[in-house]
Amino acid sequence: MRIKLGGAVVHPGALAALGEEIRFRTSIDVSESELAVDPATNALFGSLFGYVVGDSSFKFNADARKNLKRWLGLGGFVVFDNAGKSSPSTGFDASARAELTAMYPDARIRRVSPDHVMFRTFYRLDYPAGRAIHKPFIEGIKIGKRYAAVIIHNDLSGAFARDPGGSYANTPTPGGERQRELAIRLGVNLMMYASCMHYKDDQVHLDHLLHKRKWKIALPK
Repeated sequence: MRIKLGGAVVHPGALAALGEEIRFRTSIDVSESELAVDPATNALFGSLFGYVVGDSSFKFNADARKNLKRWLGLGGFVVFDNAGKSSPSTGFDASARAELTAMYPDARIRRVSPDHVMFRTFYRLDYPAGRAIHKPFIEGIKIGKRYAAVIIHNDLSGAFARDPGGSYANTPTPGGERQRELAIRLGVNLMMYASCMHYKDDQVHLDHLLHKRKWKIALPK
């Protein structure tokens, strides 16, 4: 679900496009339409995967912040997707950090290790691709042992956003279609993480992960 920020919607329909890929590639049952919710309402509790995408500053009101914190505490997972064009939006980044700090003043926003299960819930990935690759890492905060919120700096949703005619709206740079595929794979992984958390850490999956998928894809230059 898209968490509303107010103002113009950035990459409308992008989450529906990601949902189509998730339905095609996995057994997860996702909505065919893009659900947009006001975080101050109980509609927030209808999904476990939340998406905040923007390219400028924003601020949640007290009710939205309280609701979001309760939802995250109950197992929700939220992605803050920085959709800045030539570089990550400093306003969006500052707002995301401020909101997370307001909800969890004792939590530290840290880089997610490239070895974290988030990068191998479904696909084995070595870095977070998006429409761009401004920064080769994801950041987030933990509640207990799980990441409840992550910040992505590479305009992830811009890689699978569609124009009104159904074609991709943007060309990922610098890696083109290969980079788009990696961005879609990251989107699938994030949904799988929201759904299953650390199940891939179970011993039953290790042989497949460590032996069958030893290949790596280098960062585009």
